[in-house]
Amino acid sequence: MVLRRGATNYEAISWDDAFTLIAGELKSLPNPDEAIFYTSGRTSNEAAFLYQLFVRQFGTNNLPDCSNMCHESSGFALTATVGVGKGTVTLEDFDQADAIFVIGQNPGTNHPRMLSALAKAKRRGGKLVHINPLPEVGMTRFKHPQDVIGLLTGGTMLADLFLQVRINGDVALLKGMMKAVLALEEQRPGEVLDHEFIRGYTNGFEEFVSALRAVSWTDIVAQAYRDRRHDVAG
Repeated sequence: MVLRRGATNYEAISWDDAFTLIAGELKSLPNPDEAIFYTSGRTSNEAAFLYQLFVRQFGTNNLPDCSNMCHESSGFALTATVGVGKGTVTLEDFDQADAIFVIGQNPGTNHPRMLSALAKAKRRGGKLVHINPLPEVGMTRFKHPQDVIGLLTGGTMLADLFLQVRINGDVALLKGMMKAVLALEEQRPGEVLDHEFIRGYTNGFEEFVSALRAVSWTDIVAQAYRDRRHDVAG
């Protein structure tokens, strides 16, 4: 399909005409580096290999992938806060975790390899909390396609608790969870927070606690609903 300049609707276009149109745009550039060739992480290895050959033959290596484009902001923020621009959790960590929080992601759709690790953690007694605006069938019950017994018996129940937050309500939820943890620490000093770890591996914890205590529960609830209204209005 093509949207011609000045047109209000897309129209069908033949492959020959599409290639001619694309070639004309590329050949009109003063320098090949003025073009950027973006592709999806779902592209097959074979298609991606041919695609990059075409781009390099054209004369540039501007080949950002979904990791560059989608995670640039999160990578920058993670580097500033934890010192590395990507996740620090490995699949082996699930073998030692008693509580697992899956927030804002759908492993069954995006990274199903993680489901096997979650199912293993559940079978040994781990607790799993799923936080997302949308429910995901894979996070509710996991049926491994290579596990015949699991398929026949209904699979493994995963999420012990599903928190269906409003869109943009995750910050309010996390603030509420942190305030609850602080309240438990005040009731049982030294039993909830690992103060040795905090002293050795974090900065600004006292300032963080002060800022969190300045936020009331009423503020948190109001923030959750306020963010939702802004999202709808946008």
